[in-house]
Amino acid sequence: MTEKQPGNRKDKRESTPAPTPEQERRIQFSEVTIAAWTGEVSGQHLYDPRSGYASVSTSGMYGTNALQRALPDVAEGGYVIDLRPLADHPQITTWVFQAPMPNGRVEGDDIERFPDDVRKAAGEMAGPFGLQGAFQDLALLAAAKVGEPVDGSAGPFDTVSAAYRAVYWGSRGALIGKRVGNTLQWSNGTQQTIEGKVTPVPSPQKPIRRARGGK
Repeated sequence: MTEKQPGNRKDKRESTPAPTPEQERRIQFSEVTIAAWTGEVSGQHLYDPRSGYASVSTSGMYGTNALQRALPDVAEGGYVIDLRPLADHPQITTWVFQAPMPNGRVEGDDIERFPDDVRKAAGEMAGPFGLQGAFQDLALLAAAKVGEPVDGSAGPFDTVSAAYRAVYWGSRGALIGKRVGNTLQWSNGTQQTIEGKVTPVPSPQKPIRRARGGK
């Protein structure tokens, strides 16, 4: 019979615990957008079918260093869409409404159309005893297909990739950046180094073990 070593069980007990899902999670962005008027930075989470964080966004990243904090989380090939050059354009409000929504993917030309049955339901919910305020307005616009392009391109309630949205906004004069390695390559020809990295969630600290004799 093989004798069990007394230290085996203790070593297993004191080994580093497996990281929890919270510790392993790293939210990457397929695109980061800078608002035209407020300069607010928001990020569209990179689509991952295995994650509950797919196809959602993080908004309200304020502060002078908001963009610098967000850039390390932009996925390889992902985009930064800076709308501030359009702040004084008379069509900016219309363009914002007509812009398709992001689907969390970096590349691709596919357009996921807003379903007709959902439009119908939105119209019914916008009745006098349904939605109110801005939600009612959006429901009515969706039901009536207001702002839908006639050329077959994506409309305001359709979802598309970050690359598609970059073309949409770039053609209107927005400043577009694309991540290539640790560099952000801007559409005006400049480059920006992406510094820093995502700070992982720290694991619980272990108490310091001292050798006998205080050494």
